[in-house]
Amino acid sequence: MKFIEFFERIYVINLPYRVDRRQAMEKELEKARIPFTPGKVELFAAIRPDSAAPFEKIGYKGAFLSHLSVLKLAKEQNLKNVLIMEDDLALSEYFPQYEDVLIEQLHQMNWDIVHFGYFCDQVMNPNQNTFGKLQPLSIGIIGAHFYGVNNKIFDRVIDFFELSLKMPLGHPDCGPISPDGVYNLFQSKNPDVARLISIPSFGGQRSSRSDITPQWFDQLPVLKQFASLTRTLLKT
Repeated sequence: MKFIEFFERIYVINLPYRVDRRQAMEKELEKARIPFTPGKVELFAAIRPDSAAPFEKIGYKGAFLSHLSVLKLAKEQNLKNVLIMEDDLALSEYFPQYEDVLIEQLHQMNWDIVHFGYFCDQVMNPNQNTFGKLQPLSIGIIGAHFYGVNNKIFDRVIDFFELSLKMPLGHPDCGPISPDGVYNLFQSKNPDVARLISIPSFGGQRSSRSDITPQWFDQLPVLKQFASLTRTLLKT
């Protein structure tokens, strides 16, 4: 079974003005045979707040609100599960080969949240025995660019996101932080949650201008275009 068949809805979070990312993501999905399809694989218009408060950066706030909104939408539509992607996702070359294997494991396992793409400070060395396997996640990871959520955990995750909004920045119980930070703290506060991770990560992030933590040369109109062109040339 393929991802497009297993997940009732797939949302790609994209700021409407980031046409470059939308077009790159469209190619990425077509290559993986997960094309944009109405009612199945759709864009979600990312939220761009007017101010950062109470978050450290406006991009963190936008990402937080966007991921929370997707979860709320999935709950409102009574979806059995949802797969969330960010528009800078770069799928691993191995993903098509192990797509069926990953879904087969989800059918057999109890799961609430599953991360297919991530970055991790702790070294994970996949070998022939672990490659393509889903394992319980017991450590913090970076990245919320490629993950699935089961409907039986929608309420608890949404409540935790909303509670975080009410807390001050730096609060030990969570507070206004990035979505991946919320999921890490959610797991630490809820050890009964079945949070899984794929070995290895099957999704990285493309090199493109970030709206969350932009570089200084992305702030200047003239150099912004040059930076984008340079990134493209470096990959060819």
